[in-house]
Amino acid sequence: MKYSRQREMILQTLKDFPVHPTAEELYQELRKKLPRISLGTVYRNLNLLTELKVISQLETSGSTSIRYDARNDEHCHLICSTCGKVMDASLDHFASLDTIVLEQLGFAVLEHGIVLKGTCQTCLRQNETHTTQ
Repeated sequence: MKYSRQREMILQTLKDFPVHPTAEELYQELRKKLPRISLGTVYRNLNLLTELKVISQLETSGSTSIRYDARNDEHCHLICSTCGKVMDASLDHFASLDTIVLEQLGFAVLEHGIVLKGTCQTCLRQNETHTTQ
């Protein structure tokens, strides 16, 4: 892959982003540093980085937006059904699941693609506040 300053900025901004952004969210953040960058450039580079497996795409049900993840290690995602927030979770929590699957089903897990959907801590607290008032 040929070096591109814009591509490097897109990747670094994605790595620094506190959540898994959409292309549009990433574009808005990039415009603060590169005011002349186009949304098309962001999309093209995200697609290229995805093809090269430098980053990954996350599709969440109930949303047409694709979110992007710069984390290359194997991990799973927790998606809040209330606010749409996507969080990373270590696979350490699921190591025993691999053993159970092997022992009970005779299937050796080689790769994970785990997505757990539920309600995040913030939304749980807000719901608690509304129900106690």
